[in-house]
Amino acid sequence: MHNRLKYTAYITVITCLPSCDIFEPQPPRPVTCEMPEDYNYLDYFEKWNDGICTTTLCSTYTSIWEEILLERTTLTEPYFDEHFEITESTISEGSDGDFFRIGFRVQNDWAIACDADHFIIRIHEGTSSFPEIGLPVNTYLSKEEIVAALDHRGFKSKLDEIPKTGPLKFSSPEEALNILIREANVDTLCFYRITLSIPLKTLTLKSFARYIDNEDECIEAAIDLITGRTTIKNSHPCSNGYDR
Repeated sequence: MHNRLKYTAYITVITCLPSCDIFEPQPPRPVTCEMPEDYNYLDYFEKWNDGICTTTLCSTYTSIWEEILLERTTLTEPYFDEHFEITESTISEGSDGDFFRIGFRVQNDWAIACDADHFIIRIHEGTSSFPEIGLPVNTYLSKEEIVAALDHRGFKSKLDEIPKTGPLKFSSPEEALNILIREANVDTLCFYRITLSIPLKTLTLKSFARYIDNEDECIEAAIDLITGRTTIKNSHPCSNGYDR
């Protein structure tokens, strides 16, 4: 029995030794950033910004959007006034009717995200979109009628989903990006933009880079600025860089 125990221990030590190499840290994989030196992700939204509509009709629906937003989310009026900025508003015609579009900027400490929302304000006669709601046609909808459309999920809008974000987990974008670089095990990452992630109700910093040893292979990495949770997509097909 004594010899058997010695033999078993000897085999265990010998077979474990090679496995130690598996856990040795790998050197960061070299990547490259293809961003212009003057790149600013907020410029992308300015590029497509149509400006703020100042007509009485636009002002009315801007106020309605704010009222419904505060009523249907956890946002408070002081929080909205401090963190939200209306950046654009327009009225456009679609196949079902006229739509009101509103662009906005959300700022939480150093993190800034831009987004937009839209909802129908006048339904064209003859449209088959949710006739059971019983909304009037060829007339501008009231706040109550817009709420009825939202309740019926008749028209896509983010009025039920825009979150009140919590305090940031990081003191700067550089700190958040460095954590992503370390977890992705690359030597750098290109800061892409900060987005308002509606399904997760949080702010997300996104980044990417192209692998030097394979020009057709990229990495995309994101970090939740509220929770610190990271998402990394390795060996990802490359898209058109910062313009995507």
